Amino acid sequence: MRNRQPVVVEALKVRAVPEGSCDGLVEFLRLYRDAFQMVVNELWNLGERPSKKKLHEVFYGRLRRMGFRAHHVKEVYTYLR
Repeated sequence: MRNRQPVVVEALKVRAVPEGSCDGLVEFLRLYRDAFQMVVNELWNLGERPSKKKLHEVFYGRLRRMGFRAHHVKEVYTYLR
């Protein structure tokens, strides 16, 4: 570990695993990743940092239609702030 910088890794914390196989969990994590990337891409194109209210107006309905619960949407807002 000499002369090497530590590596920072972030992970989504999962408190519950769906019954049965882990396929449901993997699918959810993929969907979450793709939705998060969609939001980041659109914010990047905006070129400005919108308020939390503006984030809610623009993305809440879209993320809910994708199947996310309200607390998942809030996690996206919190992380982006």
